[in-house]
Amino acid sequence: MEKVGEMLRAARQEKGISLREVEEATKIRLRYLEALEKGNYDQIPGRVYALGFVRNYARFLGLDVQAVVQQFKQEYPSDEDNYPTEESSLTATGLSPGKRKRWLLVPAVLLVLWSINWLYNHYRPSLEQRPSPPPVTEPAPVTPEPQQPVAQPPPAATTPRAQGVEVKIRASGDCWVGVTIDGKNDFTGTLKAGENKVFQGKEKIIVTLGSAGAVEITVNGQVQPPLGRVGDVVTFEATKDSNQARITRKP
Repeated sequence: MEKVGEMLRAARQEKGISLREVEEATKIRLRYLEALEKGNYDQIPGRVYALGFVRNYARFLGLDVQAVVQQFKQEYPSDEDNYPTEESSLTATGLSPGKRKRWLLVPAVLLVLWSINWLYNHYRPSLEQRPSPPPVTEPAPVTPEPQQPVAQPPPAATTPRAQGVEVKIRASGDCWVGVTIDGKNDFTGTLKAGENKVFQGKEKIIVTLGSAGAVEITVNGQVQPPLGRVGDVVTFEATKDSNQARITRKP
């Protein structure tokens, strides 16, 4: 059976994503990502942390999170965790019952702190605020002189949208993006807050977002409703015959 580390590395390489891009998107340190892919779990501070990293990494890659976590638990069972200590060992070192109770509180405190940190990184909203559009002022009406009426210029011709499909991406926070246009890989990278990208194709554009809540999507001139939350990995496609993004995969 394929191990968890091999599974994660294969999925990442298939998407063409570097470990540095995964670190930016998931907030998991690079050395812990490398340890997960190599199966060196002893380099991660405890099984609880390793389990959280595996779950977050699998969700980012769009894998079956439950299946990956179950496989990880088989590779790293709970009785290998370094937190619990046998009663006989504590007694042998001469620790009193009161000291043993205080010592056993350490993993519980670490678990609470890790949970708070994970929830903050997962649900924090983007700090960037959109600038308010400037107020629109109507020009003062011009009254032509009776003797010399002002000739009105012909209306400007509007340029029709080019035939095909167009997707615009505006980043309000850091977001990894992968784009395939008409069956060919066109772009893979991380958009920083404030950056914009426009993609055009003939028939179909498929886009994968590493953090759907951190971008604004426009399809064929139509602004789309939010496709997910910050941290959600979402894949959608846009076609030339529709101005709606059709989600094909979400967490």
